[in-house]
Amino acid sequence: MSSALVDDGATETCDAIDPVTAYRARDFLFCSSHHTLHARGCLINAQSNRPASPDVLDAQATTLFEKARRRGQSNPIIVGALPFDVSQPAHLYVPEYWRRSAAPDAAERQALVRTPVALTVSESALYPRPQGYREGVKRALQAMAEGRVDKIVLSRTLEINASTRVDLPPLMKRLIGVNPHGYSFALPLTPDQPDGAPPHAFIGASPELLVKKEGTRVVVNPLAGSIPRHRDTAEDQQRAEELAVSEKDLHEHKVVIDAILEALTPYCSSMTVPEGPSVISTDTLWHLSTTITGELRDPAVSSLALAAAMHPTPAVCGHPRREAYRDINAIESFHRGHFGGAVGWCDSDGNGEWSVAIRCADVHDTHVRLYAGAGLVPGSDPQKELIETGTKLRTMLNAMGLEHLDTV
Repeated sequence: MSSALVDDGATETCDAIDPVTAYRARDFLFCSSHHTLHARGCLINAQSNRPASPDVLDAQATTLFEKARRRGQSNPIIVGALPFDVSQPAHLYVPEYWRRSAAPDAAERQALVRTPVALTVSESALYPRPQGYREGVKRALQAMAEGRVDKIVLSRTLEINASTRVDLPPLMKRLIGVNPHGYSFALPLTPDQPDGAPPHAFIGASPELLVKKEGTRVVVNPLAGSIPRHRDTAEDQQRAEELAVSEKDLHEHKVVIDAILEALTPYCSSMTVPEGPSVISTDTLWHLSTTITGELRDPAVSSLALAAAMHPTPAVCGHPRREAYRDINAIESFHRGHFGGAVGWCDSDGNGEWSVAIRCADVHDTHVRLYAGAGLVPGSDPQKELIETGTKLRTMLNAMGLEHLDTV
């Protein structure tokens, strides 16, 4: 891999090995198809109980950057996550050291896929169980039939207890290897804890970009509408073709695009939007995808503020947002935390990249909670949505070497 593109020369330094190899359990790691950002240590941890609104986050970012400069950093960055529930605070901090390098190339990713992950499961359980999830889908469909909401994203979890502490570095290598076109991340939830304490991290291999900002240019790439892939090549291709013309999925996708355009319009002087979505693939699913680019009116607007302005999109919550929040809280039996939120980074010029926090897991010592959700619109089938969530859980399970665990 290439040498570092950015090295702030902060209080702690790493040797010249690549960021993926250098990653340790309490580090921040964010890998896209172009760059890998690696951060270590915690210089300033944002301590706030204020909600994750655009104005609040903008003010927090300004304060964090000012404090970091006073403590000797000439080029600080903020890393962290937005919660699914924006009435809750964001998890943001300034690392002591960071650098950005080129992403692994194809050969390097193939080597990462072969990284052994030794994880033995002592017990596992789905919440809610399959029948409970199908009943939840029926409740969501009833809310739509009554006209209270147009779309709801309903999720579930897979709880895993391992026999030993989960070893995060090899797991992250596997995730980066199997996710060449997406956004792999590891966010320490206790970055200032001493070595030896059980690591607590939020990790994922998301296929979806919430927002990327470089100068005055903005890129977003929402995904909405999907279908599981098939081992048979002909059947797999047929599924992709069916998704491209699916009235239900195209409607679901349009709801997301319309909401994003509405959120971005106040910030952009111009936007380029394709006439219709394309079909892209991950290792387990076909997705409807639209890449939108825009030119900012004000170059000082940060990637963090843009992420907060759009979040949560109907792709992870529903539409209208307030009503979808209400129904999700009434139906789901757990708190999402950062699942359905956003993970990423923002530098002091406002540039940065934030991915949608899906295909992810919360890892704490020997416990792992995996998350998966499905977008529901009128016409959704409870059994098909159950299967879709099970397919989405496979990304993390495959990386963990737990292909045998049942997800439906």
